[in-house]
Amino acid sequence: MSNFWSKTVQSTELLDTSRKEKFNENNRKLWFNLLQIRNDLKVLEVGCGSGHFTNMIKTYYPTCEVYGIDLDDNNIKFAKTESRKLNIDVHYQVADVKHLPFEDNSFDIVFSHTLIEHLPFDDFIKEQKRVLKKGGKLIIMRVDMVKKNDKPFMYLEDEINQVYSGISYPKNTNVGGYLEDPDITMQRLDQYGFNKIKFNYDRIIFYMPDIESSKKVAISQIEKNYQTKLSNAIFVTNRGKVSAKTKDKLLNLLKRQYEERLRLLNLNKKIFDFQSSLLITICAKK
Repeated sequence: MSNFWSKTVQSTELLDTSRKEKFNENNRKLWFNLLQIRNDLKVLEVGCGSGHFTNMIKTYYPTCEVYGIDLDDNNIKFAKTESRKLNIDVHYQVADVKHLPFEDNSFDIVFSHTLIEHLPFDDFIKEQKRVLKKGGKLIIMRVDMVKKNDKPFMYLEDEINQVYSGISYPKNTNVGGYLEDPDITMQRLDQYGFNKIKFNYDRIIFYMPDIESSKKVAISQIEKNYQTKLSNAIFVTNRGKVSAKTKDKLLNLLKRQYEERLRLLNLNKKIFDFQSSLLITICAKK
């Protein structure tokens, strides 16, 4: 049991707002296709975080038996609360990917999102292979940060970045320390006896309000984007132990930026700002 991630790296609330921003009603079919979800499967997410992926799966595929594990108990508490709000039954528990509390050959699909880069490959893979059924699918997702291509709304952005540059906080140990190129991961999977190894590279565009035909959707995107930035600011300022004055300044700048973006949308002044993730998905069959 640990709270390292939620207290040191990324709060559960920030993780949840970020994932909800990226995996939403408009692009859920793409995510479900990449995850190869269909009804009546037994599915496990390792490193489930706030539970957004698993909750989405159970919501749209109610006959699936869905499990989520995470080492951080704050994440698991949050995931359980969210599933109760949605009135769905997802099986969550605190557990280590190196010691999965499941029988051999239990799952049709075992998947992870942005987990593989944080621990040695052997620790990452052994237990997942064990709990997969013969013929089951292992699905690994991560974001390609090197080729990330966003165009932010620049109003007050320099002032916001200046505040962030003055905040110091402890550096994280081994976070992202095992990142490797996809071809290396696929070679490792082949060495572990997996077959039918496949690779997908997709751009997930989750924020581009000026091209939305629905103003309601555009406003929703801007609000979600603001909530993500707000959650990040609160987490960083709390962890960095900055003064109340600095924190208030940052939150006020973000609020003004958000209000200006909405104002321009309502005036039909197009900015064409956007945010996206380049998603790497590797699938292998046991």
